[in-house]
Amino acid sequence: MAQQCFMFLDWGDGWVAVNDHDNDVAALDGFSIQWGTDGIDQQPDPSVMTFRLRDSTGWLTGRALTLAGARVLVQISAQPTWGMLRDDMGAWSAQRMRLDAMHQAYTPGKSSAATTLFDGLVQNGGEARPRGDGWLLELSASSRMILWKRLQKQGPVSSDARYTGLHWVGTMAERLTELNRRAREADAPQANANGLDATASVAPYRTDDYPSQLTLLHRLYAHSRMWPIWYEYPDHDASRLDYMPFGAPASIGIDDTARLTVTDWTGETLDGLDAADIITDDDQTIIIPEPVTQITIQGNTAKSKDGALEFDDHDTDFTGLGKLPANLTITQSSISAESDVVSADNSDGVWGRAGGTVWTPSDDEREAFAQLLVSMDRRLRPDTIVFDSRKLDPATHARLYLTASSGPLVIQGSIASRLAGADAKPASGGAWASTGGTLTYQWSNGRPRLRNEVTLWPLPVAAETAITWASMGAWPAIWRQCALTLAELSLVTRYQQPTTITEEP
Repeated sequence: MAQQCFMFLDWGDGWVAVNDHDNDVAALDGFSIQWGTDGIDQQPDPSVMTFRLRDSTGWLTGRALTLAGARVLVQISAQPTWGMLRDDMGAWSAQRMRLDAMHQAYTPGKSSAATTLFDGLVQNGGEARPRGDGWLLELSASSRMILWKRLQKQGPVSSDARYTGLHWVGTMAERLTELNRRAREADAPQANANGLDATASVAPYRTDDYPSQLTLLHRLYAHSRMWPIWYEYPDHDASRLDYMPFGAPASIGIDDTARLTVTDWTGETLDGLDAADIITDDDQTIIIPEPVTQITIQGNTAKSKDGALEFDDHDTDFTGLGKLPANLTITQSSISAESDVVSADNSDGVWGRAGGTVWTPSDDEREAFAQLLVSMDRRLRPDTIVFDSRKLDPATHARLYLTASSGPLVIQGSIASRLAGADAKPASGGAWASTGGTLTYQWSNGRPRLRNEVTLWPLPVAAETAITWASMGAWPAIWRQCALTLAELSLVTRYQQPTTITEEP
């Protein structure tokens, strides 16, 4: 890896580069970021970064008490080129560093071209210890998602007597708009829910119940067939809250050189990864997951008392619709999500007259939840997955090193790819996405090293429509290029066709 990580601090009067070659405030000795979650049965908490700074002058250590609450940004520089080296370095004859160390002279500044790995706020506390002629500072920071967790105030109310004693009254779209407005006032990230259905009616809250904005965001879309898991995606110096839809099917294709690709829910096609480039444990252990047979959406029942609305709990259950082997369903095991959706009405018409509707899952929604259960129960999972900058360059694989879900992945060449399930599908193949992990940065033998140890979760794969040999069309790959089992080939729904070049007369 030829890039370094650079840290920037903002005490309120602009960004200060901490470890660039000009200011040299301190050296970034390393960091570790805990992010995401272990599975899709829970939503992530704000990411937490612990980091070490080597302060050779004591300037930063002496101001350590003022660091709490400062904004901190960590970026990994773009792939350095000769043209990025500074003019003030002088002529080539003046250089005394090795060619393989030239990248260490590159100072990017806070750059829109760099990839941001973390955007957060320095927390209280920490330690400082003498180290050589200087000091070693050990500090921590939370991602700015924590501001959504801290925001916990009364929501919009209505003058309609039917909503007496209730707040957070309004439609899904109105609630998201208000959440983002308050986040903007608090200098917190904006939430993006583009692509999620917002037509259902949601229950308001009693005025003695004050959920955090983060909880409100989670519950607002928890009933969605997309099964959105919310992350903070760093984006230069303006991160956003966005979702990874673990219930949205991905489709697998293959290019003209027999390399697998994966296409996400937006239609973007991404290259596959070589298993040889991914670090696993020495035993290449795979996990046999405990079956999940049911998904429960914990919604609300609308009721009324003296003409005013009240709300109580109401569960909506989703099963595998017969798609799971009978032996897996003997022991009932479920995952659940708390939702603000109104899924039943016992209000004697009060809820309907107030403009409310009842969410009744369609057959398509039930099918989507069934496919989510199948993907969880019919896929073996790798125990250890590590993306390491020595094998996968962050310059070309930036999404693998974010402290948020990577989006869909497909891995080719795993030893477990030879395994097929009772349904003739690959037992450990298909599309995956990371749910959480630990991102670390350290120096090894004088070179920077970035390492993201992640948990992978299986994604539903788009239902194929009777793929046959004819589906390959004029696919130009030859058989000896195809390092695939027939089971893996059965997942492919798109074959790249030759590009037709029309010659001008």
